[in-house]
Amino acid sequence: HPAAPDSTNVQSGIWSRATVIYDPDTHKIYLATGNGHYDPNLHDWGDTVFALNLDGSGTNGNPLDSYTPANFNQLDVTDQDLGTTTVAVLPAPQGSNVRYPGLQSGKDGLLRLIDLDNLSGQGGPGHTGGEVGQVIPLPQGDGVFTQPAVWVNPADHSTWAFIANASGISGLKLVMDGSGTPQLESQWTEPAGGTSPVIANGVVFYASYGGISALDPLTGNQVWSDPQVANFHWESPIVANGVLYVSDGNGRLTAYSVK
Repeated sequence: HPAAPDSTNVQSGIWSRATVIYDPDTHKIYLATGNGHYDPNLHDWGDTVFALNLDGSGTNGNPLDSYTPANFNQLDVTDQDLGTTTVAVLPAPQGSNVRYPGLQSGKDGLLRLIDLDNLSGQGGPGHTGGEVGQVIPLPQGDGVFTQPAVWVNPADHSTWAFIANASGISGLKLVMDGSGTPQLESQWTEPAGGTSPVIANGVVFYASYGGISALDPLTGNQVWSDPQVANFHWESPIVANGVLYVSDGNGRLTAYSVK
């Protein structure tokens, strides 16, 4: 028989595509939770990004640090899980006043920049709000159930994020305002929806409803595609040892050279 839950609040599952992210610069792991009750006094962490030590421990029964949107209750009651995706670590460009920026989205399709070294900007867990700069909508709209890909352009050392979902894929660049505060700025959007992208050899690969595609990261222009590999659901491509692998809903695994 299943054991009885030890809490009346049994939501806040951790179910994003990447699940756990490790940042070697902060030497912490980061996770994001889905819908559920939020009350730090009860150790309830619904719709929250939290930081832990590498062994999974925190401090006094709490995480080391946390970020929770101020509208956490609205996210919960409208089924807008923050944790449909998890943090993407963004290398800070020169001149940034945030050393360790991270990108967090969610089912509400909003893009939030947070400081991975001070998640709420208030020096510890249990606070709400504290995003870096403005919260902006995903350019193509819709919720994010995928994991963003991150790239640093070797030509100018700018930091980019690529986000795909059911409504398309977009490329965003990390820019800074006059005070050095980082902000994501949309550069291009393509309408073919797909799964989590990857980047290798300066090319963005993603599995869309029209097949597997390769895009120019600066423009979003398609440079290659294979429409014969299709019927995707949760599958997403991966690159290892110079080979692009992608599985599809037909039970087939296909490999391509990316050299």
